[in-house]
Amino acid sequence: MRALGIVQPMSQRTEREEGWASDREALLGRVRELYHIPVLALLLVFMLWNRVRTWENFTADGEVLYRGNDAWYHFRQTSYTVSNWPFTMPFDPWTHFPYGTASGQFGTLFDQLMATGALVVGLFMPQDQATALTVLFAPAVVGTLVAVPAYFIGKRFAGRMGGIVTVLILALTPGAFLYRGVVGFSDHHIAEALFQVTAMLAVMAAVAVAERDRPVFEQFTAREYRSLRRPVGYAVLAGVALGLYVWVWPPAIFFVSVLGLFFLAHLLITFVRGHSPEHVAISGVVTFLVAALLSALRISTLEFTATDFSLLQPALFALLAVGLAAMAALARAVETREDAVYAYPGIVLGAIVVGLGLVALALPGLFDFLVGQTLRIYGLDATAAARTVREAQPIPLGEASSYFFRVYGLTFFVAAVGALILLGEYLLSDRPRGESLLLVVWGVLMLLATLTQNRFEYYLAVPVAVLTAYVVGYVAALAEVGSVRSATDLDAWQVMTVAAVVLVVVAPFVAVTGPAAGGSVSLDSVQAADTNGPGSDIRGWEGSLEWLSENTPEEGRYADPGGESMEYYGTYDRTEDFDYPRGAYGVMSWWDYGHFITVQGQRIPDANPFQQGASRAANYLLAANESDANELVAEGNETTRYVMIDWKLAEPRSNKYSAPTAFDDRGVSYGDLITTGIYVQQPGRAQLARYVRSQRHYESMRVRLYRFHGSARDPVLSNGQVLVVDWERRALTHGGQQTRPLPAAPENGSMFKTFSTTAEAEEFVREDGSAQIGGVPGVPSERVEALERYRLVHASETQRQGVGPWVKTFERVPGATVEGTGPANATVTAEVRMRMPGSNETFTYVQRAETDADGQFTMTLPYSTTGYDQWGTDEGYTNTSVRATGPYEFRTAAQSQDGTTTVYNASADVSEGQVLGEDDSAVQVELTESAVIESRQAGNESADAGTATDGANDSSAGSVAAPSRTADPAAGDRGSRNGVAPAN
Repeated sequence: MRALGIVQPMSQRTEREEGWASDREALLGRVRELYHIPVLALLLVFMLWNRVRTWENFTADGEVLYRGNDAWYHFRQTSYTVSNWPFTMPFDPWTHFPYGTASGQFGTLFDQLMATGALVVGLFMPQDQATALTVLFAPAVVGTLVAVPAYFIGKRFAGRMGGIVTVLILALTPGAFLYRGVVGFSDHHIAEALFQVTAMLAVMAAVAVAERDRPVFEQFTAREYRSLRRPVGYAVLAGVALGLYVWVWPPAIFFVSVLGLFFLAHLLITFVRGHSPEHVAISGVVTFLVAALLSALRISTLEFTATDFSLLQPALFALLAVGLAAMAALARAVETREDAVYAYPGIVLGAIVVGLGLVALALPGLFDFLVGQTLRIYGLDATAAARTVREAQPIPLGEASSYFFRVYGLTFFVAAVGALILLGEYLLSDRPRGESLLLVVWGVLMLLATLTQNRFEYYLAVPVAVLTAYVVGYVAALAEVGSVRSATDLDAWQVMTVAAVVLVVVAPFVAVTGPAAGGSVSLDSVQAADTNGPGSDIRGWEGSLEWLSENTPEEGRYADPGGESMEYYGTYDRTEDFDYPRGAYGVMSWWDYGHFITVQGQRIPDANPFQQGASRAANYLLAANESDANELVAEGNETTRYVMIDWKLAEPRSNKYSAPTAFDDRGVSYGDLITTGIYVQQPGRAQLARYVRSQRHYESMRVRLYRFHGSARDPVLSNGQVLVVDWERRALTHGGQQTRPLPAAPENGSMFKTFSTTAEAEEFVREDGSAQIGGVPGVPSERVEALERYRLVHASETQRQGVGPWVKTFERVPGATVEGTGPANATVTAEVRMRMPGSNETFTYVQRAETDADGQFTMTLPYSTTGYDQWGTDEGYTNTSVRATGPYEFRTAAQSQDGTTTVYNASADVSEGQVLGEDDSAVQVELTESAVIESRQAGNESADAGTATDGANDSSAGSVAAPSRTADPAAGDRGSRNGVAPAN
């Protein structure tokens, strides 16, 4: 325009620039108003992506797997609810044989919500597939949703920026809040977190509204409902949120400790500050009455228990409501007294002490229960049994700071500072803000709960995030960042403040691998989620569970093919002792695997992860003789038919080996099973190289089954040598320091020595003082007799390197009776070689018996050699996959006075019908002379004759090849590190 000679008036340019400035200001204002929405959306998308991206790890060949134990039972409960929506399973006889169970922690609102989602997804795919996938993805969705109420709590304390910081920390933390909310971890834990945070948000809002609107009792009598609508409405919503929290997880009643302590402290402090506590008390009364009503609707047992929907939940909620009403009434009664600020707290606290004392005297059982439950949550310690459960283990106080730094970085310590600032502001305020104290109490008690049981860290994450967000907001306010209208208005110190806050919050969650210049940068939470998968247990058990479901008779049809099978998803009335049909049976295993057996094997476990039957399972696995073990699994017609043992139960190197000793009620300790551990000196460190097993270890049912397959086992090796493990106590070097004297491999000489006779070995052990015959895998210190009524019927194809099949399944059978004759007063040995098709390995079952003065003997043999196809699942029995390669061989040797030895032999088949008791005829065996060994040959042949007499160790899995005097008998069984075999 200037080129045309037209000059724009200055006033027009000014107006336009002012318009642009005004539009820019409006746009910036709009951005400041709405920036949190896209940021929050991006964080939620990241949280969901990080939680679901490993979902393919849980699918294989069209089957969906889950992580952990309890997820499988939630799948069962959800599947039932899908078919019976909205009702959950009232009673389940498919676990805890022979009683059944009704677990209040399963079949809750969580399962109902998953079932509802599965029904919706089922509109687009087959329902079974929809249910499996819904249960798979549910924890990731729920874990992401926790961020929504958390955002609003953060916003209450630090504005929209505080809400964003809260969600940011939840997105970055790699701890329990993440891994209990990832795809596949389909337990109720993350649902607990969602409903607890939602309940906390609702209670905070109710308290804030009550403090603002100040309701009083007279408004109720005057029916001023309009003015009561907000405080009462918010209190009702808070009560509903609390009730739903308990509906998700009945033990959530422990949350009354948080709310009870808050209301007690807040009402006392409010009164001391000269204000009426009645306003907040009214809100609390309404909240707890609504929660009591909702929890009462779900009562399924008229007992006081925290693990089921019982009288405990509504009773405690109602007690809190009564207590708050009493505190409000007392405040009115004493407010005119000159000593009111002392009298009111004194009377309240005194009444609580007296009340607890009366309960302790009048109802000691209830008092002990309440104290026990409190210590279980906040006691900073755990019982021996609880310590066997990884999620229930306490965090040692000496390791707490490093633990929380790994999980939260610096935000944990920032949150601690935030709690102190917030508490200081609360105590110094003339009119204290209740939700500030509530946040601090919540954080402190969740910290104590986490230190007591590490699983509760998924509760602690939100208070830590909110308190950190509060500090960020506090620092931002001090730096006057909120008053900045544009980036150009920022001073250098403000920029440095913002940068410091970002570094403190975010930097510890960033993982850098490799050199700083060329390495990769990731997030701790992303790296933690990378490892998500179903775990090794279900992978190792999967094949055995499939075999169990297909090759054992249906429940209700064992030995009764015409019987009525039990309905897997049937509806059963609740009872304390279920009446099982005649053909029903149990499967004995460790309680960790109970849900696997119920869901994947579709059979009934004796014990389960509710720890029902745990002591009986421990007693059985550790039982030292067969008759005691049988008494534990046979109750009239209700009997356990199968035993499933994995390598972890029989191998001291595993973390499950010692677990049964914590539940055993017959006095068996870990020290009874392991003589010692032997250390070796490695460069700069002392390494545990080997466990020396005691004789009690080998006598336990779990070892006699898994290692020996029920066969007899001698301490003599297959070459006739006797193995001795030797050690000495001496100091080693570890971390640059001398250790106390440890059992260590001999400094001069070998850890392993062999002797020609047992007498020589015993003499060495006696003189050495720190040595033992046997004690390595498969080699006991003394003879272990054979089991007569247990046989291996399946071994999983999945192997544990250096140990054997992951799972071995045994059947308890009547056994076949053998009646035989041979030389008088001799030891008869029966042997049969069996083949495990999964690994194509063989083992030899060995049993021996003594003949009487007339040469008569009897045996009970558990393994058959013929007739397998005549007795399968159609006949009510097992399609056993472990079968004999030939008949039983019987032999003995008798020595005459002139030194000659006569060997007697016989062979015989044992039918499947005889072993199962369907054919009650005895196997007839007549030993006949097969060879005579002259006295001059006795020295050369004594090893063979002795082996025959003693039962002959075979080369089955778990046996040890004969070593030289310096050889390691276990070498080659497993990988070694730095030339030293790992502890075994």
